[in-house]
Amino acid sequence: MGALLVAADVAARRAVEGQLEDNIRREVPTADRVRVHLDSFPFLGRLALSGRVPQIRASVDDVQVSQLRFSRVGVELRNVKVDRSRLVADRRLDLDTIDRGMAVAELSQGALRQALGGLPVVLEDGRIGVTVRGVSLTVEASIRDGVLRLSAGRLSIPPITIPKLPLLPCVTDAEAGPGVLRLSCRVNEVPQELLRRVNTELSR
Repeated sequence: MGALLVAADVAARRAVEGQLEDNIRREVPTADRVRVHLDSFPFLGRLALSGRVPQIRASVDDVQVSQLRFSRVGVELRNVKVDRSRLVADRRLDLDTIDRGMAVAELSQGALRQALGGLPVVLEDGRIGVTVRGVSLTVEASIRDGVLRLSAGRLSIPPITIPKLPLLPCVTDAEAGPGVLRLSCRVNEVPQELLRRVNTELSR
């Protein structure tokens, strides 16, 4: 009996994950891969008692917007509240509010170089560098009003306007890692790509 309850709980969670993934695919049809994971066990028990999911992670791979190709865009939501009345009355799981969240978009070194017209920037752990005419320079990155600005002494580097991205409502920080530039922001609302009604027969 216990095994059947666990199997039903896991099946309900996976059904909701699949529905959320389908919602994102409708909003981002060009995404190469979509993943959603609900970190909640027991899933049905937590929903019944608290109406909350401890954590939801969602991501899309290989997204191109306005000539910029992002290898991954993802969001992690903590303590997600759902609409309990609709859950009970209609067997619908509607995401309502969150306590906090973090969204991140990853721009590869190659994609960043392409966006900068071939400028040979190198992305390392915590550092951006560039070598021009045999001189190595450290590049400082900042975000202001949705625009990525890179500066390296007197070297002129064109700014990059960050387009509206799925799952990423804003960009406030830029951090370099090995071969990747991570653009991020804290979020306090459920991204619109996850707000569509999710229908699932939770009692199955």
